[in-house]
Amino acid sequence: MARRVLVLTNEDLADANEVPESIRPLIDEAEEIYVVAPTLTTWMQWLTDDRDSARVSADERLRTVFDHMRSGGLKPHGEVGAENQVTAIADALAQFDADLIVLRLHVPGSEHENRREHRIAEKVRSHFDVPTIAFYFDSEGQVVEHEEA
Repeated sequence: MARRVLVLTNEDLADANEVPESIRPLIDEAEEIYVVAPTLTTWMQWLTDDRDSARVSADERLRTVFDHMRSGGLKPHGEVGAENQVTAIADALAQFDADLIVLRLHVPGSEHENRREHRIAEKVRSHFDVPTIAFYFDSEGQVVEHEEA
């Protein structure tokens, strides 16, 4: 049972007003939850060095996830993270000693997948010696796939 769970959230669907059912058991059993919402720039934002709107979106995503968790009686804390998701996780792990990483991602290849999400689960697993579970969400906010390692 993971006691300290680090959640990286890329999906920004505010339609579902709760923690998704498939993630809920991992979160409910945690003693402490730390959420990181990376600053996901589009190609054009990156090209024009416009990170402000991506940072605002990340902050909104973080607040939405906090609201969903708090409405279920959870007490998360966290931050907006770096654009590079591996860096965002490394920064979080420097201050939060997680024993599980949960990735909330868009379905690979979907229109909602950010270019920075490509193969991120594989990259996280190769960089950190922390068990990692990736949950992939469709455009309706439903988990359509998950993988553990």
